[in-house]
Amino acid sequence: MSEDNKKFSWFSEFSDELIEFTQPDIMVKLISTIDSRGWPHLTIITSNRAKSRDQIVWGQFFAGSSKEYVQKNPKQGLFYMTAEAPFKFIQAKADFTHTKAEGEDLEYFNNSDFFRYFTYFNVYKVFYNKIIGVTPIRDLPPGGIPRKIIKAITKEAKTNLEEKRLNVIGYKLFTDKIGIRAIAFIDPSDGYPIIIPHLQLNAVDHNRLYFPLTTLKEDFLKIPDNSKVAVIGANFDMASQVVKGTFTGIHSVENVEYGLVNIEEIYNSSPPIVGKIYPEIETKPKVNNFTL
Repeated sequence: MSEDNKKFSWFSEFSDELIEFTQPDIMVKLISTIDSRGWPHLTIITSNRAKSRDQIVWGQFFAGSSKEYVQKNPKQGLFYMTAEAPFKFIQAKADFTHTKAEGEDLEYFNNSDFFRYFTYFNVYKVFYNKIIGVTPIRDLPPGGIPRKIIKAITKEAKTNLEEKRLNVIGYKLFTDKIGIRAIAFIDPSDGYPIIIPHLQLNAVDHNRLYFPLTTLKEDFLKIPDNSKVAVIGANFDMASQVVKGTFTGIHSVENVEYGLVNIEEIYNSSPPIVGKIYPEIETKPKVNNFTL
């Protein structure tokens, strides 16, 4: 881990360099909101940039849970990372202030390279957010570990449950060698979500995730034991799922430290079907016969 990553501090506003960093259409852009239970939630929102030193704007093109959450609890964590190695990223905290359904920011997003040629999807609402804090540009080290250590971790941390909470798609998202993975937790010091990237985060099995502390260790040590976290797994075909569960703390095997997350809820966050997929929502059978 570089010394810059160990000794960074939060700025109260964006610099010109940081504003410019958020502008590309093709980069990893994540937002963490807080659900009604106080759990963090994670969403990929590509129409998302710093507009000025004290404001971030992001656009809505389908109705997901994050848009509902942020209007009830304005606190957010934001994350921007370059799309190619060597990866660089910034983190931010912001408060939602208001929305607009017209104006220059709406036109800006819909004229971007990402949305210009879409027929069925367009940004139809823009969310405005006031900056609370932002980090400098940070490096994301590779953080790889030997295969034998991976095998030792999975053997040690396996749940042995018959139930398979991650479905086929979700399990693949969290085990593919190439993909986007990050974890969000609520900072106990101020109640804002913080998003930490970890490309080596992986599934132990269909019911538990792990991440080795081979990169950004100081960041992960700030996650409180037994706190609720959200973890996103995504690929470059725009498929993504969000796992919510309990961070059980730091463990170790063969002198390698790693964190564990027990899966309690799974949210499918990519169109066309968006919403919770585990646990399954209970439904009642349709009533066809009526008796007076």
